[in-house]
Amino acid sequence: MIAGHITATQVNLARVKQRNGELQLFDQMTFVNRDFSDFCSILKLYLKRVEAADTAACFGVAGPVINSAVTATNIPWRLDADEIASEFSFKRVQLINDLEATAHGLFLLKDDSFYTINEGKRKRRGNIGLVAAGAGLGEALVSYDGHKYTPHASEGGHVDFAPGNQLEIGLWEYIYALQGYVEVEDVVSLPGVETVYRFLIEHERAVVSDWFKKARDKPAAIIEKALSGADEIAVKTVDMLVDCYAAEAGNLALNGMTIGGIYMAGLIARQIITILDQGRFMQRFVKKGKMGSLLSDIPVGVILDDNTALLGAASTALRL
Repeated sequence: MIAGHITATQVNLARVKQRNGELQLFDQMTFVNRDFSDFCSILKLYLKRVEAADTAACFGVAGPVINSAVTATNIPWRLDADEIASEFSFKRVQLINDLEATAHGLFLLKDDSFYTINEGKRKRRGNIGLVAAGAGLGEALVSYDGHKYTPHASEGGHVDFAPGNQLEIGLWEYIYALQGYVEVEDVVSLPGVETVYRFLIEHERAVVSDWFKKARDKPAAIIEKALSGADEIAVKTVDMLVDCYAAEAGNLALNGMTIGGIYMAGLIARQIITILDQGRFMQRFVKKGKMGSLLSDIPVGVILDDNTALLGAASTALRL
């Protein structure tokens, strides 16, 4: 079996087997998207390197999967399960949304793969919400019917951004002037980090720092400066990011009635985990008027294992 996780920047592939009742990944490789014209070029190279003749595959993709096909959200790639199966002689190929894959992988993680932000009522079973900020913003819900959990894909990261204070209204106006609409992903994502920083430079009438001009990876540089406290605008940027991330996580919790927990995956949460744990996140998370006490009881955590989506795709591949 082959499993894969396709993000906006890279593709992670691995072979899958089950040994002694445990799922195992092997021959795991990572490919950088910009080096290839399409996904099939990557898969062809991978299969050549591992010299494998597998019969089934599942790939978690950042984008809406409809009728076994998907046009990826932030890269110009289209994947079709039937076409992949035909080209590589797989008996079965399944495409699933990457956050749906993360949801499947959630139940395969060990306790030390989570960092707790809010303890809540941990022993209470119920629906679970997943939110992952990185190159984009992914969301998923896991419903609980009293007996089993069922993951559901979502494109909730593309809903309208709702400002929560005057400064965020200014940010909304800034982004709207640039593109004519404002999604949550435009703020809560790595590109959003740079957008917020540029907005605050303009709002504060500050001078753009030399480090920002020279940085190749500007979102990473902003986060680094914020964590060290070396740049005031960078600190304000990450504070604003945390507020908006928490507000959207709270929205997801209410929309899905996720009393079983909210879990943050993706690169950003792991990078700023020390800031998330300082109380600011939970203050904004529960700031929902009448529903504040309900939200305060919801467990909130960060998923530390960056292979969670790959594990979820692997578990789905085994079921094929």
